[in-house]
Order: sequence, then structure tokens, then C-alpha cells
Amino acid sequence: MKLTKFAHACVRLEKDGKVLLVDPGTFSEDAAFERADAVLVTHEHPDHLDIERIAALEVPVYTNAGVAAQLTALGDRVTVVADGQSFEAAGYSVRAYGKDHAIILPELGVPCENVGYLIEDAVYHPGDSFTQPDRQVHTNLVPISGPWFSLPPAVEYARAIKAKQTVGIHDALLSPIGQGMLKRFIGEVAGTNYRALTPGESIDLT
Repeated sequence: MKLTKFAHACVRLEKDGKVLLVDPGTFSEDAAFERADAVLVTHEHPDHLDIERIAALEVPVYTNAGVAAQLTALGDRVTVVADGQSFEAAGYSVRAYGKDHAIILPELGVPCENVGYLIEDAVYHPGDSFTQPDRQVHTNLVPISGPWFSLPPAVEYARAIKAKQTVGIHDALLSPIGQGMLKRFIGEVAGTNYRALTPGESIDLT
């Protein structure tokens, strides 16, 4: 299976001629959307959900109820999934985890629903949360910046999952200096095999 990171939190998986797109938002490059066979969306914020470009794909979309409420024009192309549910998307096995977006400010409460996805029991995308899957994974996608981000829970999350490798995502707000700092903390300090991918860079998961 091939994983390509695009801007911010968007990743693209390719396997057996099928393309699964996760969290294509308004920061995502057009190339991310090419030949997609299905889309997973973790939550409704625009940096994870580009409604117009997703609608133009004319492919199935799997997401939570909050996002589905914004995609009613897509009709039965949208399937609502929730924590603990397993399903298939474009030939990929997927399991959903969690229900809440991380808190940005206590007085604002939970911003919206958020569901993470474990794909092929190999790649885990948590969306905007540090919700952990109930099993070890090959590649753990670790959010490394954002209004809700905090370094201690990010390090704890990276350590707890014990993945073969970790890849930083949710990073559009970081300068190169910030990227280097987070690579040190999530990689060296947390003790993970950290991969800092640039947008458009791919890795093979073996």
C-alpha cells in the first residue's frame, strides 16, 4: 500500500488500483483528488472538508453525522459511521474510533464530532484528536500543530500506540523551524520512528 501526504491533514492511499482519500480540505492540492474512489472525512472543519471538490468527485463519502448534515446534496453517496463501526470503502477495510474533536478552549466545549479511521489495520488517522485505536498499527499519523494542539498529549499519544512508524500531519501552521522541533519531540524524545513527509511525498507501507 502506498501512502502520499498532501498539505496539512490530507493523505491518499493507493492499493490494487484503488485510491482512498482521507480529509481532503481547503488546503489540499488538486492532485490529491485525482482518481479517488472513496473519501473518508474525520470532521467538518474546512481544513479537513472541501465540500465543493468532494462533491465534484462523485464517489462514496464516509463520515460522521455532523459532516453528513453538510453534504445532504450528495444524497446516498454519503454513509454515516460512528465509533466502533467497521466498514469497507473502495476495497479498503476501515474501522472508526472516537466521537469528539479535541477541545480548543474550555469555555467553548467540544467544537464538533470527530471520528478517526484505522485503515487496513495499518494506517491510523485520528483527525483532530488524540483518540487511540485499540490495537498496534503500522503507520500512525500524528497531528503536530493547530489551535487545539498541545505537545505533552501528542508525545503521549505517539508513545502509546507503538507504531512501526509515525508521520506528522496537521502541520500547515508550522515553519521549517517548527517542523524540526516537532520531529525532535515526536521522534527522538517520544522514541518513535518519525517520518517528516513534505506535501506530495510518498512512502510504501511494507
